[in-house]
Amino acid sequence: MIAKNNGSGRSLHDGTLKDRVIRYVMDRKCVSGGFCFYKLEEPNGSDTWHALSILDLLKVTFEDAATVAYLKGMQRSDGSFDSIYAAYFAIKSLALLGETPSLDPRPYAMGNLDHYRFDVERLPAEVISMFRRTSYLVELYGVLGMDTDGPLRDNMVDFILGFQNEDGGFGHLFSTLLDTARALAMLKSLGRPIGELGTERFIRLCEVPFYGFTDIPRTTLSFLEYVHAGVLASYLVARRPTYRDPCEAYILNCRTRNGGFSRTMQGGIATLENTWHAVHALTMLSSWME
Repeated sequence: MIAKNNGSGRSLHDGTLKDRVIRYVMDRKCVSGGFCFYKLEEPNGSDTWHALSILDLLKVTFEDAATVAYLKGMQRSDGSFDSIYAAYFAIKSLALLGETPSLDPRPYAMGNLDHYRFDVERLPAEVISMFRRTSYLVELYGVLGMDTDGPLRDNMVDFILGFQNEDGGFGHLFSTLLDTARALAMLKSLGRPIGELGTERFIRLCEVPFYGFTDIPRTTLSFLEYVHAGVLASYLVARRPTYRDPCEAYILNCRTRNGGFSRTMQGGIATLENTWHAVHALTMLSSWME
């Protein structure tokens, strides 16, 4: 681990920090194209999208024909993908590179859009956010410009709103910050005004002085994804976090010696996904710099 940081308000304006993050990302580029966080020639869509998104957030120009070829190769000859997740990562990554899939992905995406619904009683116990698949489908729906004013959009909005609880948050049985942030992002993407939902009340309940945010009110456990969710939810409703500097300090203290970010301040392995959580949250926090 590195020395503890108390949140200076500089974060990504610090050239050394930015350079170390860029080096961490580029060290994980595969010769054959794409990225792999554990530095083997085993690229995958998730690591590739997170890596490219980090570089985009840091305003780094990245051009690589091998990566474009790898991403286009994720699409099958009939225009389909191995999964909706593979489609999401390939389409979003190619967009960051100014490219599109070789074949029109809309028929495949449209064929999967009805799967935005799920049965909460059948979700695996290890699922961190029940909205994960739904959020990917909603974002693809927006990116590909499908049925933007049709009944499908209204049905998706109603489905998401069905999980809002009396405390203003979203979740099954009880609200969580992770599900609330995803719900707000989806509703905004679908064009549903979110300022009138009263979600600020729940966000305030999840704020804690030392870490910035926790996932469930009246608890203190925090991980990097909880802080990211709290910052994202706050950003979406245009509300400055009460503990902005502790949020930044927590994120910066998740840095590891290789320049990436792990899930906690207590150590652990840095990943491209966690590094994206950190960079994305720091980018949003910079809008509230005093």
